[in-house]
Amino acid sequence: MMSKSELFVSLAQIPEGDPRLDAVNAVLSDKPKPEPPASIRLLRMGQAAAETGLSRCTIWRAIREGRIKAVEVRRGSHRIPMSELQRLCRGEKQ
Repeated sequence: MMSKSELFVSLAQIPEGDPRLDAVNAVLSDKPKPEPPASIRLLRMGQAAAETGLSRCTIWRAIREGRIKAVEVRRGSHRIPMSELQRLCRGEKQ
């Protein structure tokens, strides 16, 4: 374990603007750690099915029932945000 003086020396070496410094500031000020930016990657139905291990029919059903938000890029053609798949896999509700 580092001594306090060693810890301060190593913290002083972190450059300004480094995300690690924001995390340290959040811990020291008792604020929650900043959330990383959400992924904006959009997947086709087949890609979404392969990523989750679900069938395309199950993905379509989840979209139709409103359990997954999808982006309709043109009539009948949907893309699923990666963040939606991650939310679904974590078992979180909308």
